[in-house]
Amino acid sequence: MANKAEQKSIKVDVTFQGYQKGQELPGTRAYLFDRTGRFVNSQLVEGQPLVFSVDAGPKYQFRIGPDLLKDQKAPANLSAQLDKAKAITQDYIPAIHGDAVSVIIDHLIWPCWIFPTCINVHGTVRKLLNPGSTRPAYATICQGTVQIFQVDLACTLDQLAPPYLLTLRDTLVTRLTQTAQVPHLINPGDPGPQSVANKLASARRSQANAGMVKTSVQAVNRSAALGSSAVSSLKPAISLADAATTLPLLSGANLKQYLVANKEILFWLWCELIPDWAFCWQELTEVLIQSDGSFSAEICFWCPADYPDLYFEVIQNIGGSEQEIYDPQIACSTYYNYDGSASVDITIDDPDAIPCPPIAPGPDYLYVWPRYIGWEDLWYVQGLTNGAGPDLGLLPGKTPWGGTLQIKTQFHPDLPTAGVSYIRWSYKFPGDPDFTHIKAPFTIRKEKTTYIAPSTVIIVDTPVTFVTQTVGPNADLFAIPGPLPSDTVWIDLPYANFDSTLGANLAGNCETTLLTGTAGLCTIRLEMFDSAGNHVASDNLGGPSTFAYLLPDQSIPLGTYTNAPTYNINSDGDLTFPIMVDNNHTVAQLPKVQTPVSSTDTDPCGILYYTNGTDMVDIFYVAFHPNNYLDWDLGVSLGILGGVAGTGGNVSSGVLGSPADFANTASALLDPVRVPPVSPCTQGAFAVNLYCYARAVDGYSRQQQYDCSSTIGFALLQPCPVCKEPVS
Repeated sequence: MANKAEQKSIKVDVTFQGYQKGQELPGTRAYLFDRTGRFVNSQLVEGQPLVFSVDAGPKYQFRIGPDLLKDQKAPANLSAQLDKAKAITQDYIPAIHGDAVSVIIDHLIWPCWIFPTCINVHGTVRKLLNPGSTRPAYATICQGTVQIFQVDLACTLDQLAPPYLLTLRDTLVTRLTQTAQVPHLINPGDPGPQSVANKLASARRSQANAGMVKTSVQAVNRSAALGSSAVSSLKPAISLADAATTLPLLSGANLKQYLVANKEILFWLWCELIPDWAFCWQELTEVLIQSDGSFSAEICFWCPADYPDLYFEVIQNIGGSEQEIYDPQIACSTYYNYDGSASVDITIDDPDAIPCPPIAPGPDYLYVWPRYIGWEDLWYVQGLTNGAGPDLGLLPGKTPWGGTLQIKTQFHPDLPTAGVSYIRWSYKFPGDPDFTHIKAPFTIRKEKTTYIAPSTVIIVDTPVTFVTQTVGPNADLFAIPGPLPSDTVWIDLPYANFDSTLGANLAGNCETTLLTGTAGLCTIRLEMFDSAGNHVASDNLGGPSTFAYLLPDQSIPLGTYTNAPTYNINSDGDLTFPIMVDNNHTVAQLPKVQTPVSSTDTDPCGILYYTNGTDMVDIFYVAFHPNNYLDWDLGVSLGILGGVAGTGGNVSSGVLGSPADFANTASALLDPVRVPPVSPCTQGAFAVNLYCYARAVDGYSRQQQYDCSSTIGFALLQPCPVCKEPVS
């Protein structure tokens, strides 16, 4: 049996420098660590010397700092918290200190331990339902966990090799001075993706920077907390122009210090430049998302040099497995010097993220409310509620509908009832003798939520498919989704699954043939039925009180509703509204290139000649859609020099058999203006690319299957004095 180690006592005397009688002292604790850094014991500092019993012989370490124990338990990151609190460290070496050590706490440090600096980190979480759309739609994320991290930029820059740091500097200068070189997106502080070019242009116009004001306020706050006028010696740049001038002169430690001092005005320029692996960070806390999509947490610091740099991730427990649904690039998404005044509004585009049910508040009376096609709000449909205007049934930008359309409908929470139990959707194109019922099944999800104390939320979603039913005298009816247990909700809106192509398959070559699909002003009809399958008329136009159809109120901004007007209610009390459908393919054709002396008609291999630089080179093309629902661009590239000419448009140009002409002189193609200049070419090989984009959408995305493209090549040479006979 091993002998028990001999014990000895160490007296620890703690002095608060500058303390005056009657002055408040902070809750302070002495922490004892062994020589391996393991926490051994602690005692509160209460004005008397402390006595610690330890094994005789080994070295120890004492750290004096704020009282961080909760329920007599030390936090897992005790050492890190003591570092941030600027705790005083005193090694105990038996041969030097004997039985006692003394620790003096500077008067600039211990006052910080009286009241920590706390900020409220708050924000919202939502899901972008239709990425890429010019009319974004969102749904609240109301279940999940927000993880809050603190980023250390100085430590991060230390991870970068000197050559990489210099490259970072040079790229920042380029982005500051050349608009074309800025990154594409910026997230923090913006309600959604915003062009950095716009932000840069705005910042260039302003010589004053709001960040300087906040930095000054922070300095005053620190001075007050410390009881002195101590402030950082690093001064922020007064403008972006100042930064662009100063940065090229810096390297090494000076460059790092400058970037840290000016992070608040420069951070959006190093987006995509600093890799995630280089970032130093630690998790501060995790907080549950509330039912309205909000989150908040109090974060406290001990005399921070400035406000923290915070980064956020979001996780959901889906089916018992934790899944990151928001994990953006750190360089693009850190909130620098976050002081709690701004809302951290997180937008998620992960398709697996589960949002709240997309239910908007409606009236107290029973209603049926068609709201979306895909995730395009019906408010955007031109002439929806009055049948007026040249773009009837279109979305803005002369955008038609195409593909399979999911017409989503919100019901009053008390539906279904015995009086209103089933719905039927139908469509009618011009020339159709009557409406055709939409019979395709639809699938929506129900979500069950389980809460496990203290902070676990498990989400399980289950798909449920609805099919047509014959009830009483009527067929092709769909049941209104019914009530669910209290821990379960429907998270999708029921919808009509309308194949607007009517099953057509546009097979063929879009470069040579006009591939026509189903198109025209389509009328959508909704009918309601009771539990016995009997038709039920709405009360929009009066009559017995049953229910009302709602539609967006297009006379005021997006987000409001109104009872569907007379225009949308037929004589049977059903709802109708128009949408413009166009499933036609675009045409992209490059049939010929010619000069005054040669043509691809006679040389399909594309070897063309010219005599003078003023000779015209005619590139014939067709960019066509039968109803002009297209955008197109044509580009000409020379060798490895890139683009030398181009054109485009948003209406058809040329038709099959009668192409349009994109004409340029030979010299314009061979000797374009280049920055920096290059030697002119007297001959060259060219590529011509024509792309036609169909505008039709299904409410989620553009119908790219209706796009068409064409690519050709040709060479432009000066005639040779003696031409050889072609090889047989």
